Amino acid sequence: MIERQLDIATKDGKSSTFIVHPDRGGPRPVILFLMDAPAIREELRDMARRFASSGYYVMLPNLYYRSGVMEIGPLSPDPEHPSRKKMFELMNTLGISMVMDDCDGMLAFA
Repeated sequence: MIERQLDIATKDGKSSTFIVHPDRGGPRPVILFLMDAPAIREELRDMARRFASSGYYVMLPNLYYRSGVMEIGPLSPDPEHPSRKKMFELMNTLGISMVMDDCDGMLAFA
């Protein structure tokens, strides 16, 4: 497997993107694997690796790049905890059109 972290150009800047794919063969079908609200974390990287082990070129973009955030870190189950508040704050900065523009940038790169 080949894994790398690249800054990929989007309409609004550069999204740090985790990319993983088999080291041989190709071309490979692309999976745009979009993060959920808690942001990129090792569990998502592991899922991307599993897809790649089945023959896919997987791109896991950081959708919070506009806010300068890569990872939020561990989340408390307490809804009033600062980590949860930060997650919701970041989540509310995104809209469908922004995410679709990011996907356009990812596909142009791939």
